[in-house]
Amino acid sequence: MVSFYKPGKKSKPLAGTKTVYVHQWDMQGQGVCKDEKPVLFVDGALPGETVSVTVTQSQKNRAKASVKKVVDASASRVMPFCDKAKRCGGCQLQHVNADDALQWRQQAISSYWQKQLGVSTIPWQPPVKSTREAYRRKARLAVDVRNVKQPKIGYREASGSQVVDIDTCPVLVASLQSLILPLKQVLLPHPATRHLGHVSLLAGDNVASVALRFTRPPSQSLQDALKEFACNHGVNMQWEHNEKVVVLHEAAPLRVTTEGDLFLSPSPNDFVQVNKVVNQRMIEQAMAWLAPKPGERIADWFSGLGNFSLSLAKRGASVFAVEGVANMVERAKHNALKQGISSIDWAHRDLFDQQAIATGLRHGIDKVLIDPSREGALAVCEALAEYKVKSILYVSCNPSTLTRDIRCLLDAGYHMEKVGLIEMFPQTRHLEMMMLFTDNKNTRKAS
Repeated sequence: MVSFYKPGKKSKPLAGTKTVYVHQWDMQGQGVCKDEKPVLFVDGALPGETVSVTVTQSQKNRAKASVKKVVDASASRVMPFCDKAKRCGGCQLQHVNADDALQWRQQAISSYWQKQLGVSTIPWQPPVKSTREAYRRKARLAVDVRNVKQPKIGYREASGSQVVDIDTCPVLVASLQSLILPLKQVLLPHPATRHLGHVSLLAGDNVASVALRFTRPPSQSLQDALKEFACNHGVNMQWEHNEKVVVLHEAAPLRVTTEGDLFLSPSPNDFVQVNKVVNQRMIEQAMAWLAPKPGERIADWFSGLGNFSLSLAKRGASVFAVEGVANMVERAKHNALKQGISSIDWAHRDLFDQQAIATGLRHGIDKVLIDPSREGALAVCEALAEYKVKSILYVSCNPSTLTRDIRCLLDAGYHMEKVGLIEMFPQTRHLEMMMLFTDNKNTRKAS
Protein backbone atom coordinates (compact mmCIF):
# COMPACT_ATOMS: atom_id res chain seq x y z
CA MET A 1 0.00 0.00 0.00
CA VAL A 2 1.31 3.44 -0.93
CA SER A 3 2.06 5.77 1.98
CA PHE A 4 1.47 9.48 1.64
CA TYR A 5 3.25 12.10 3.68
CA LYS A 6 1.10 13.83 6.25
CA PRO A 7 2.63 16.71 8.16
CA GLY A 8 2.56 16.29 11.91
CA LYS A 9 0.95 18.68 14.35
CA LYS A 10 3.02 21.80 14.65
CA SER A 11 4.01 23.03 18.07
CA LYS A 12 3.20 26.60 18.90
CA PRO A 13 6.08 29.07 19.20
CA LEU A 14 7.74 28.73 22.59
CA ALA A 15 6.67 31.26 25.17
CA GLY A 16 10.19 31.72 26.58
CA THR A 17 10.50 32.39 30.31
CA LYS A 18 7.56 32.93 32.61
CA THR A 19 6.74 32.68 36.33
CA VAL A 20 4.06 30.13 37.29
CA TYR A 21 2.42 28.53 40.31
CA VAL A 22 2.53 24.72 40.60
CA HIS A 23 -0.70 23.11 41.83
CA GLN A 24 0.14 19.39 41.89
CA TRP A 25 2.25 16.58 40.49
CA ASP A 26 1.46 14.15 37.71
CA MET A 27 2.30 10.44 37.96
CA GLN A 28 5.81 11.04 36.60
CA GLY A 29 6.71 13.61 39.24
CA GLN A 30 6.28 16.67 37.05
CA GLY A 31 4.71 19.86 38.34
CA VAL A 32 1.28 20.67 36.90
CA CYS A 33 0.25 24.31 36.44
CA LYS A 34 -3.52 24.14 35.92
CA ASP A 35 -4.02 27.91 35.50
CA GLU A 36 -1.86 28.00 32.37
CA LYS A 37 -3.42 27.66 28.92
CA PRO A 38 -2.49 25.11 27.70
CA VAL A 39 -1.83 23.19 30.93
CA LEU A 40 1.88 23.41 31.71
CA PHE A 41 3.96 20.45 32.95
CA VAL A 42 7.19 21.54 34.65
CA ASP A 43 10.12 19.22 35.16
CA GLY A 44 11.82 19.83 38.52
CA ALA A 45 8.93 21.77 40.14
CA LEU A 46 7.07 20.79 43.32
CA PRO A 47 3.43 21.35 44.33
CA GLY A 48 2.92 24.66 46.10
CA GLU A 49 5.96 26.31 44.53
CA THR A 50 6.23 29.47 42.47
CA VAL A 51 8.92 28.98 39.84
CA SER A 52 10.42 30.77 36.91
CA VAL A 53 10.41 28.34 33.99
CA THR A 54 11.66 28.00 30.45
CA VAL A 55 8.99 26.64 28.12
CA THR A 56 10.50 23.92 25.93
CA GLN A 57 7.46 22.65 24.03
CA SER A 58 3.95 23.93 23.42
CA GLN A 59 1.03 22.13 21.76
CA LYS A 60 -2.73 22.62 21.70
CA ASN A 61 -3.60 20.89 24.96
CA ARG A 62 -0.34 20.82 26.89
CA ALA A 63 3.04 22.46 27.19
CA LYS A 64 6.31 21.45 28.80
CA ALA A 65 8.87 23.48 30.71
CA SER A 66 11.86 23.17 33.01
CA VAL A 67 12.66 25.13 36.14
CA LYS A 68 14.99 28.07 35.63
CA LYS A 69 14.70 29.48 39.15
CA VAL A 70 12.70 28.59 42.27
CA VAL A 71 11.02 31.82 43.42
CA ASP A 72 9.11 30.40 46.41
CA ALA A 73 10.31 26.93 47.42
CA SER A 74 8.26 24.13 48.95
CA ALA A 75 9.24 22.84 52.39
CA SER A 76 9.49 19.45 50.67
CA ARG A 77 12.40 20.57 48.51
CA VAL A 78 15.68 19.05 49.73
CA MET A 79 19.33 19.06 48.70
CA PRO A 80 20.22 15.98 46.59
CA PHE A 81 22.60 13.66 48.44
CA CYS A 82 24.50 12.93 45.20
CA ASP A 83 26.55 15.74 43.66
CA LYS A 84 25.79 14.41 40.16
CA ALA A 85 22.01 14.23 40.60
CA LYS A 86 21.27 17.25 38.38
CA ARG A 87 23.12 15.81 35.39
CA CYS A 88 22.81 12.06 35.90
CA GLY A 89 19.82 10.27 34.44
CA GLY A 90 19.80 7.63 37.16
CA CYS A 91 17.83 9.55 39.82
CA GLN A 92 15.41 12.27 38.70
CA LEU A 93 13.71 13.13 42.01
CA GLN A 94 16.47 13.58 44.59
CA HIS A 95 15.38 17.21 45.04
CA VAL A 96 12.19 16.24 46.91
CA ASN A 97 11.40 14.58 50.22
CA ALA A 98 10.76 10.96 49.28
CA ASP A 99 7.69 10.44 51.48
CA ASP A 100 6.04 13.57 50.08
CA ALA A 101 6.87 12.37 46.57
CA LEU A 102 5.03 9.10 47.20
CA GLN A 103 1.99 10.93 48.55
CA TRP A 104 1.81 13.33 45.59
CA ARG A 105 2.15 10.54 43.06
CA GLN A 106 -0.54 8.52 44.82
CA GLN A 107 -2.83 11.55 44.59
CA ALA A 108 -1.99 11.86 40.87
CA ILE A 109 -2.89 8.22 40.25
CA SER A 110 -6.15 8.60 42.16
CA SER A 111 -7.11 11.58 40.01
CA TYR A 112 -6.11 9.74 36.84
CA TRP A 113 -8.17 6.65 37.72
CA GLN A 114 -11.19 8.71 38.68
CA LYS A 115 -11.15 10.18 35.17
CA GLN A 116 -10.11 7.08 33.23
CA LEU A 117 -11.94 4.36 35.16
CA GLY A 118 -14.77 6.25 36.82
CA VAL A 119 -13.89 4.96 40.30
CA SER A 120 -14.90 7.22 43.17
CA THR A 121 -12.91 5.60 45.98
CA ILE A 122 -9.62 3.74 45.84
CA PRO A 123 -8.65 1.34 48.68
CA TRP A 124 -5.10 2.59 49.17
CA GLN A 125 -2.83 0.67 51.53
CA PRO A 126 0.45 1.94 53.06
CA PRO A 127 3.29 1.98 50.48
CA VAL A 128 6.06 -0.60 50.50
CA LYS A 129 9.37 1.22 50.99
CA SER A 130 12.80 1.04 52.62
CA THR A 131 15.99 3.11 52.81
CA ARG A 132 16.48 5.56 49.93
CA GLU A 133 20.29 5.28 49.77
CA ALA A 134 22.54 2.27 49.11
CA TYR A 135 19.55 0.17 48.05
CA ARG A 136 20.31 -0.84 44.49
CA ARG A 137 21.91 -4.26 43.94
CA LYS A 138 21.91 -4.23 40.13
CA ALA A 139 23.10 -1.61 37.65
CA ARG A 140 24.33 -1.17 34.10
CA LEU A 141 27.12 1.33 33.46
CA ALA A 142 27.57 2.95 30.08
CA VAL A 143 31.02 3.38 28.56
CA ASP A 144 32.36 6.23 26.39
CA VAL A 145 36.03 6.06 25.43
CA ARG A 146 35.85 8.02 22.18
CA ASN A 147 37.99 10.69 23.78
CA VAL A 148 41.01 8.72 25.00
CA LYS A 149 42.06 11.65 27.21
CA GLN A 150 38.67 11.75 28.97
CA PRO A 151 37.24 8.21 29.09
CA LYS A 152 33.94 7.86 30.91
CA ILE A 153 32.18 5.02 32.70
CA GLY A 154 28.88 5.86 34.37
CA TYR A 155 25.23 6.62 33.63
CA ARG A 156 23.58 8.40 30.72
CA GLU A 157 22.79 12.02 31.47
CA ALA A 158 19.24 13.11 32.24
CA SER A 159 18.66 15.15 29.07
CA GLY A 160 20.93 13.78 26.39
CA SER A 161 23.10 10.89 25.35
CA GLN A 162 26.38 11.83 27.06
CA VAL A 163 27.82 9.61 29.77
CA VAL A 164 28.22 11.11 33.25
CA ASP A 165 31.50 9.76 34.58
CA ILE A 166 31.37 8.34 38.12
CA ASP A 167 33.79 6.79 40.58
CA THR A 168 31.02 5.67 42.95
CA CYS A 169 27.24 5.82 43.24
CA PRO A 170 25.44 6.39 46.57
CA VAL A 171 22.29 4.48 45.56
CA LEU A 172 24.24 1.26 44.92
CA VAL A 173 24.78 -1.22 47.73
CA ALA A 174 28.19 -0.93 49.35
CA SER A 175 29.66 -4.02 47.67
CA LEU A 176 29.03 -2.46 44.23
CA GLN A 177 30.04 1.09 45.19
CA SER A 178 33.50 -0.15 46.14
CA LEU A 179 34.04 -1.88 42.76
CA ILE A 180 33.58 1.02 40.35
CA LEU A 181 36.81 3.00 40.79
CA PRO A 182 39.21 0.01 40.95
CA LEU A 183 37.43 -1.55 37.95
CA LYS A 184 37.89 1.67 35.97
CA GLN A 185 41.57 1.67 36.90
CA VAL A 186 41.89 -1.78 35.34
CA LEU A 187 39.80 -1.09 32.23
CA LEU A 188 40.78 2.39 31.08
CA PRO A 189 44.53 1.88 30.43
CA HIS A 190 43.83 -1.01 28.02
CA PRO A 191 43.29 -0.19 24.31
CA ALA A 192 40.77 -3.05 24.08
CA THR A 193 38.39 -1.06 26.32
CA ARG A 194 37.39 1.00 23.27
CA HIS A 195 35.34 -2.06 22.25
CA LEU A 196 33.55 -2.22 25.62
CA GLY A 197 29.82 -1.49 25.32
CA HIS A 198 28.63 -1.61 28.91
CA VAL A 199 29.33 -3.05 32.35
CA SER A 200 26.66 -4.96 34.33
CA LEU A 201 26.93 -5.20 38.10
CA LEU A 202 24.89 -7.51 40.32
CA ALA A 203 25.27 -7.99 44.07
CA GLY A 204 24.04 -11.29 45.45
CA ASP A 205 23.74 -12.08 49.13
CA ASN A 206 27.01 -13.99 49.02
CA VAL A 207 29.02 -12.56 46.13
CA ALA A 208 28.97 -9.78 43.50
CA SER A 209 29.30 -10.31 39.77
CA VAL A 210 30.70 -8.19 36.94
CA ALA A 211 29.74 -8.83 33.31
CA LEU A 212 31.30 -6.85 30.45
CA ARG A 213 29.71 -6.66 27.00
CA PHE A 214 32.22 -6.15 24.15
CA THR A 215 31.69 -5.39 20.48
CA ARG A 216 34.93 -7.30 19.80
CA PRO A 217 36.56 -9.98 21.97
CA PRO A 218 38.93 -8.40 24.51
CA SER A 219 42.67 -8.90 24.28
CA GLN A 220 44.32 -11.60 26.33
CA SER A 221 46.15 -8.98 28.40
CA LEU A 222 42.85 -7.35 29.38
CA GLN A 223 41.31 -10.73 30.20
CA ASP A 224 44.28 -11.51 32.43
CA ALA A 225 43.92 -8.15 34.17
CA LEU A 226 40.20 -8.69 34.71
CA LYS A 227 40.75 -12.18 36.10
CA GLU A 228 43.34 -10.82 38.53
CA PHE A 229 40.89 -8.08 39.56
CA ALA A 230 38.16 -10.66 40.17
CA CYS A 231 40.42 -12.86 42.28
CA ASN A 232 41.67 -9.91 44.34
CA HIS A 233 38.16 -8.57 44.99
CA GLY A 234 36.43 -11.94 45.38
CA VAL A 235 33.85 -11.35 42.64
CA ASN A 236 32.52 -13.32 39.70
CA MET A 237 33.75 -12.02 36.34
CA GLN A 238 32.69 -12.76 32.76
CA TRP A 239 32.84 -11.09 29.36
CA GLU A 240 30.38 -11.39 26.49
CA HIS A 241 30.54 -10.89 22.74
CA ASN A 242 27.49 -11.64 20.62
CA GLU A 243 26.28 -15.01 21.95
CA LYS A 244 29.63 -15.98 23.43
CA VAL A 245 30.05 -15.86 27.22
CA VAL A 246 33.46 -16.46 28.82
CA VAL A 247 33.65 -16.88 32.59
CA LEU A 248 37.02 -15.58 33.79
CA HIS A 249 36.48 -16.27 37.49
CA GLU A 250 33.70 -17.60 39.72
CA ALA A 251 34.23 -16.94 43.39
CA ALA A 252 30.91 -18.63 44.26
CA PRO A 253 27.51 -19.40 42.68
CA LEU A 254 25.54 -16.16 43.12
CA ARG A 255 22.40 -16.30 45.26
CA VAL A 256 19.62 -13.75 45.80
CA THR A 257 17.33 -14.34 48.78
CA THR A 258 13.61 -13.79 48.17
CA GLU A 259 11.88 -14.79 51.42
CA GLY A 260 13.20 -16.63 54.47
CA ASP A 261 15.59 -19.30 53.25
CA LEU A 262 14.26 -19.24 49.66
CA PHE A 263 16.61 -17.96 46.98
CA LEU A 264 17.13 -17.42 43.25
CA SER A 265 20.30 -18.21 41.30
CA PRO A 266 20.42 -15.52 38.59
CA SER A 267 23.01 -15.03 35.91
CA PRO A 268 24.47 -11.51 35.64
CA ASN A 269 21.99 -10.48 32.92
CA ASP A 270 18.84 -12.03 34.36
CA PHE A 271 16.03 -9.84 35.57
CA VAL A 272 15.94 -9.58 39.36
CA GLN A 273 14.29 -6.88 41.44
CA VAL A 274 16.99 -4.31 42.18
CA ASN A 275 15.87 -3.45 45.72
CA LYS A 276 16.43 -6.39 48.08
CA VAL A 277 14.49 -5.06 51.09
CA VAL A 278 11.54 -3.76 49.07
CA ASN A 279 11.38 -7.01 47.10
CA GLN A 280 11.20 -9.07 50.27
CA ARG A 281 8.49 -6.82 51.69
CA MET A 282 6.66 -6.92 48.37
CA ILE A 283 6.64 -10.74 48.46
CA GLU A 284 5.39 -10.73 52.06
CA GLN A 285 2.58 -8.35 51.12
CA ALA A 286 1.67 -10.39 48.05
CA MET A 287 1.38 -13.53 50.15
CA ALA A 288 -0.73 -11.70 52.76
CA TRP A 289 -3.08 -10.24 50.14
CA LEU A 290 -3.44 -13.30 47.92
CA ALA A 291 -3.53 -15.66 50.94
CA PRO A 292 -2.46 -18.90 49.20
CA LYS A 293 -3.77 -22.05 50.89
CA PRO A 294 -2.79 -25.72 50.68
CA GLY A 295 -4.59 -27.39 47.81
CA GLU A 296 -5.25 -24.21 45.84
CA ARG A 297 -4.15 -24.03 42.21
CA ILE A 298 -2.45 -20.66 41.72
CA ALA A 299 -1.08 -19.32 38.43
CA ASP A 300 2.08 -17.21 38.63
CA TRP A 301 2.33 -15.67 35.19
CA PHE A 302 5.38 -13.74 33.97
CA SER A 303 7.07 -15.73 36.71
CA GLY A 304 10.71 -15.08 35.77
CA LEU A 305 13.04 -17.11 37.96
CA GLY A 306 10.30 -17.69 40.53
CA ASN A 307 10.41 -14.58 42.70
CA PHE A 308 6.80 -15.22 43.81
CA SER A 309 6.43 -18.88 42.79
CA LEU A 310 8.71 -20.20 45.52
CA SER A 311 6.76 -18.40 48.25
CA LEU A 312 3.41 -19.58 46.87
CA ALA A 313 4.63 -23.17 46.87
CA LYS A 314 6.09 -22.80 50.37
CA ARG A 315 2.55 -22.11 51.62
CA GLY A 316 1.22 -25.33 50.16
CA ALA A 317 -0.30 -24.09 46.91
CA SER A 318 0.05 -25.99 43.66
CA VAL A 319 1.70 -23.41 41.40
CA PHE A 320 1.43 -23.07 37.62
CA ALA A 321 4.38 -20.81 36.75
CA VAL A 322 4.60 -19.45 33.20
CA GLU A 323 7.47 -17.43 31.72
CA GLY A 324 8.17 -16.35 28.15
CA VAL A 325 11.96 -16.89 28.23
CA ALA A 326 12.73 -20.58 27.82
CA ASN A 327 16.14 -20.74 29.50
CA MET A 328 14.81 -18.87 32.54
CA VAL A 329 12.09 -21.50 32.89
CA GLU A 330 14.65 -24.30 32.92
CA ARG A 331 16.90 -22.56 35.42
CA ALA A 332 13.94 -21.65 37.64
CA LYS A 333 12.85 -25.28 37.71
CA HIS A 334 16.36 -26.47 38.53
CA ASN A 335 16.69 -23.87 41.30
CA ALA A 336 13.36 -24.87 42.86
CA LEU A 337 14.19 -28.59 42.82
CA LYS A 338 17.56 -27.81 44.39
CA GLN A 339 15.62 -26.35 47.32
CA GLY A 340 13.32 -29.37 47.53
CA ILE A 341 10.31 -27.61 45.94
CA SER A 342 8.48 -29.86 43.49
CA SER A 343 4.93 -28.44 43.63
CA ILE A 344 5.55 -25.91 40.84
CA ASP A 345 4.56 -26.77 37.28
CA TRP A 346 6.94 -24.66 35.15
CA ALA A 347 5.97 -23.80 31.58
CA HIS A 348 7.37 -21.76 28.72
CA ARG A 349 4.49 -19.95 26.99
CA ASP A 350 3.69 -16.70 25.26
CA LEU A 351 1.37 -14.79 27.59
CA PHE A 352 0.51 -12.33 24.84
CA ASP A 353 -1.13 -15.18 22.89
CA GLN A 354 -4.80 -15.79 23.65
CA GLN A 355 -4.67 -19.48 22.78
CA ALA A 356 -1.72 -20.13 25.11
CA ILE A 357 -3.55 -18.35 27.93
CA ALA A 358 -6.78 -20.25 27.31
CA THR A 359 -4.86 -23.54 27.40
CA GLY A 360 -3.33 -22.58 30.72
CA LEU A 361 -6.68 -21.70 32.27
CA ARG A 362 -8.04 -25.14 31.42
CA HIS A 363 -5.77 -26.53 34.15
CA GLY A 364 -8.28 -25.25 36.69
CA ILE A 365 -7.02 -22.06 38.38
CA ASP A 366 -8.25 -20.65 41.69
CA LYS A 367 -6.10 -17.51 41.91
CA VAL A 368 -3.72 -15.64 39.60
CA LEU A 369 -0.62 -13.56 40.26
CA ILE A 370 0.67 -11.51 37.32
CA ASP A 371 3.88 -9.45 37.27
CA PRO A 372 4.45 -8.39 33.64
CA SER A 373 6.98 -6.08 32.04
CA ARG A 374 6.08 -2.52 31.03
CA GLU A 375 3.95 -3.85 28.16
CA GLY A 376 1.40 -5.04 30.68
CA ALA A 377 -0.85 -8.09 30.49
CA LEU A 378 -3.86 -7.14 28.38
CA ALA A 379 -4.36 -10.59 26.85
CA VAL A 380 -4.25 -12.21 30.29
CA CYS A 381 -6.75 -9.72 31.74
CA GLU A 382 -9.09 -10.19 28.79
CA ALA A 383 -9.00 -13.95 29.38
CA LEU A 384 -9.61 -13.50 33.11
CA ALA A 385 -12.61 -11.35 32.31
CA GLU A 386 -14.15 -14.47 30.76
CA TYR A 387 -12.72 -17.13 33.06
CA LYS A 388 -13.42 -15.90 36.59
CA VAL A 389 -11.05 -16.72 39.45
CA LYS A 390 -11.30 -15.99 43.18
CA SER A 391 -8.50 -13.44 43.31
CA ILE A 392 -6.06 -11.66 41.00
CA LEU A 393 -2.91 -10.02 42.30
CA TYR A 394 -1.43 -7.63 39.72
CA VAL A 395 2.07 -6.18 40.21
CA SER A 396 2.80 -3.44 37.70
CA CYS A 397 5.74 -1.22 36.78
CA ASN A 398 3.75 0.93 34.33
CA PRO A 399 0.67 2.89 35.51
CA SER A 400 -0.51 3.45 31.92
CA THR A 401 -0.68 -0.19 30.83
CA LEU A 402 -1.97 -1.13 34.28
CA THR A 403 -4.89 1.27 33.84
CA ARG A 404 -5.67 -0.21 30.43
CA ASP A 405 -5.57 -3.76 31.78
CA ILE A 406 -7.58 -3.32 34.96
CA ARG A 407 -10.39 -1.68 33.01
CA CYS A 408 -11.06 -5.19 31.64
CA LEU A 409 -11.23 -6.61 35.15
CA LEU A 410 -13.51 -3.89 36.52
CA ASP A 411 -15.83 -4.14 33.51
CA ALA A 412 -16.02 -7.91 34.09
CA GLY A 413 -17.24 -7.39 37.66
CA TYR A 414 -14.05 -7.88 39.66
CA HIS A 415 -13.81 -5.77 42.82
CA MET A 416 -10.77 -3.58 43.50
CA GLU A 417 -9.94 -4.84 46.98
CA LYS A 418 -6.53 -3.29 47.76
CA VAL A 419 -4.01 -0.99 46.09
CA GLY A 420 -0.54 0.06 47.20
CA LEU A 421 2.54 1.80 45.83
CA ILE A 422 5.86 -0.04 45.80
CA GLU A 423 8.93 2.19 46.01
CA MET A 424 11.33 -0.14 44.22
CA PHE A 425 13.36 2.74 42.77
CA PRO A 426 13.43 5.69 45.23
CA GLN A 427 14.13 9.17 43.78
CA THR A 428 13.23 8.09 40.25
CA ARG A 429 10.21 8.47 37.95
CA HIS A 430 9.82 4.69 37.98
CA LEU A 431 6.77 3.61 39.97
CA GLU A 432 5.41 0.17 40.81
CA MET A 433 2.05 -0.81 42.24
CA MET A 434 0.33 -3.86 43.64
CA MET A 435 -3.41 -4.42 43.26
CA LEU A 436 -5.74 -7.14 44.53
CA PHE A 437 -8.99 -7.92 42.71
CA THR A 438 -11.59 -10.35 43.95
CA ASP A 439 -14.62 -11.99 42.39
CA ASN A 440 -17.03 -12.40 45.28
CA LYS A 441 -19.39 -14.55 43.24
CA ASN A 442 -16.50 -16.66 41.94
CA THR A 443 -18.54 -17.85 38.99
CA ARG A 444 -16.71 -19.37 36.04
CA LYS A 445 -17.78 -19.49 32.45
CA ALA A 446 -17.16 -22.74 30.70
CA SER A 447 -13.86 -22.81 28.86
